[in-house]
Amino acid sequence: MLRNRFLSVTAASLLVSLGAAAPAVSEPPAATITVTSPAADSVHPVNSSLFVGWRNDTGQEVDVWLAQDDGSGGTRRLFKLASKASSKPTSELVTAVPPAPDGTDYTVEVTARDTGVHGYSAPFEVGPVPAAGPVVGTSTDSGSAGAQGPSPSWFQTQDGHSPR
Repeated sequence: MLRNRFLSVTAASLLVSLGAAAPAVSEPPAATITVTSPAADSVHPVNSSLFVGWRNDTGQEVDVWLAQDDGSGGTRRLFKLASKASSKPTSELVTAVPPAPDGTDYTVEVTARDTGVHGYSAPFEVGPVPAAGPVVGTSTDSGSAGAQGPSPSWFQTQDGHSPR
């Protein structure tokens, strides 16, 4: 009997020294990448500047891809736009639109290099910028030879902003 009491006292002192059970450690929220640009339904001609922005809480460098809807609810990567891009929480880059067929089903995929966490931009179009109307300085009557200036789409692609 003395022996049982000794074990009980030992077990009780062990529990006291351990203290109350530690609270369960919650899992950190899942890491995410959110692509903030290009804008939805924007139009980007081949070889024009494409501004890509993202938020990345993975802490890892990312790769940036031009992707296209594969027709079955997924996407397929077409061109790598950047490799080992910034691991900062908020980043952006400027790249050229690669030679891709005209279409409205393109996205930019930003993916973490080590974990594969990825995010997609809103869908946008690769193709010619829609005409915005007559160019300033053009004339339809034969008596005046109005000087024809560059088209509005030229201004959009040359001033550092993505055409819409």
